[in-house]
Amino acid sequence: MARGRRAGPTGPSGPHEPDERGSAIHRGLVGERTLVGTPYLADPLLRREYARDIAPRTRAALAKILAEMFPGGGPGPRRALDLGTGTGAAAEALEAYFGSGIDVVGVDRVAAAGVVTANLAVELPEVEGRFDLIVAAHLLGELYVERPADQRVAARARRVRAWAGALLARGGTVILVEPALRETSRELLGVRDQLLATSDLEIVAPCFWAGPCPALANPRDWCHDAAPSSSEPGGRSAPRIDYSYLVLREAKRAPGNEPLYRIVSDPLPDKGRLKLYGCGASGRHPLVRLDRHAAPGNAALAQLARGDVARISGAVKANDGLRIEREAIVERLRDRS
Repeated sequence: MARGRRAGPTGPSGPHEPDERGSAIHRGLVGERTLVGTPYLADPLLRREYARDIAPRTRAALAKILAEMFPGGGPGPRRALDLGTGTGAAAEALEAYFGSGIDVVGVDRVAAAGVVTANLAVELPEVEGRFDLIVAAHLLGELYVERPADQRVAARARRVRAWAGALLARGGTVILVEPALRETSRELLGVRDQLLATSDLEIVAPCFWAGPCPALANPRDWCHDAAPSSSEPGGRSAPRIDYSYLVLREAKRAPGNEPLYRIVSDPLPDKGRLKLYGCGASGRHPLVRLDRHAAPGNAALAQLARGDVARISGAVKANDGLRIEREAIVERLRDRS
């Protein structure tokens, strides 16, 4: 995730998207936002634009999330539920990563071939059994939009609890993906905090911190991650795809003791020093290395980017954050692939 106060997003997934403001889907979901909460995918033109402009971003975001949550060689889910399946981008990402053996059930309020229909704001889908993986991509932020902000956040948290309680298999995983706009990201963080306080679900990514989200303390802050984009036939390409997300699991794990940090900002080079923000088990901290303290053991600090996970040993508390001095060790554990 990225600390978002330094650049405001201008596209459906964040500040680095190409200018698509001429499309009706962009105006309706990002600009004037008049389409949010409406069944816009029933319109053939909007559906085509969504498949061209938004679906590739969903696939890119999920490709990165899945690679971290289900690293190669480990067992994958056998059954998955794609809530708000839309044009099927999430299902395509799941099949691309896990292979055709995964059983994906799609649910949407707009009828389509092979899709279960349900009003996901007020009812659970009529599906059989439980699922090892539930994905809701670009869905949660479109529910309860007519309510005041605090009420819609609370309603969305209740909805996630209901999905998990009725549909998630024991030890299963829930993935929530939202656009990296300030409003949508902050509201997802509000859902995060409510789920931590009121459910047995555990936040396993991107957070190592289990307290209230520090980004919500400042109304100018929000968080998002980034994935490399891919140029697809008929689609739009961008240097990267920005998105907000949460991954939750049903079973609680024992607290970890490793000094792990999720990098939640772009690098912030300054005269005589390098700074990034990292969020770890004790909260969010500036990670600061003076140029004179650069050493082979901490060289990886200069290679870190938003969304990376780093193990940092030997950092020293200082007035400007956690100082990475010559003796500190920085290891980059997960990158942007």
